[in-house]
Amino acid sequence: MSGGMLTKQADQLTARFLNDVNDATSGGAVVSAPAGVTAVQASATQPGDRIVLDDATALALSDTSIGTLFGGVYMYVGTLATATASPVRGACAFWRISDLPGGATRSYTVSSDAQPNTLLPAYIAGVFINPTTSSGSGVALTKGNFGWIQVAGVASVLYDTSLSATALAATVSAKVSAGTASTFDAGVVLSTITLPNVLGVAIGTPVISTISSVIITRGNFCGRI
Repeated sequence: MSGGMLTKQADQLTARFLNDVNDATSGGAVVSAPAGVTAVQASATQPGDRIVLDDATALALSDTSIGTLFGGVYMYVGTLATATASPVRGACAFWRISDLPGGATRSYTVSSDAQPNTLLPAYIAGVFINPTTSSGSGVALTKGNFGWIQVAGVASVLYDTSLSATALAATVSAKVSAGTASTFDAGVVLSTITLPNVLGVAIGTPVISTISSVIITRGNFCGRI
């Protein structure tokens, strides 16, 4: 598997494809020290780990029955078990205030609910890549489990049931008071209030309730390090 300077350690996948990973424990397997040896448990992949993939490697790691992954940066995260919404392919993953640096937990746990609230969906972590529901070879990401989200590159995002505009190469933002939880809007007029919600730029023309490609322009390459 390709890696890069942003990868904290050697990563391993617990599924054949990146968009099928749904680990009940961090890294999928916990390694314990032998009896009598004082040591902490560790897993092969830790929340916050990132991998950098080119288009060819991203395709090789795609369960194409779900969709094709594209070149970019992917981050391994935990998901919030108490979230109202479930992780949905193409929906936005958010950081809670408590999980950001300086917060109480400072963990790499994302929520499938808009953060800090639905009127200000600004704390964007990335985009969910697992299927909405498990079917065939596809495995949905269960709330409370661990998996991968995309944080940079060309991502597949889910547009909401209504859009502000549908122009070519429109700005794409997390939708304020989305009809479908944590989906995206296009063509929002940018202001000091709406700018924090921006994810990137649409490739092609946005279509309501459809998964389409977006160039992620948010943050310094991949946002939170």
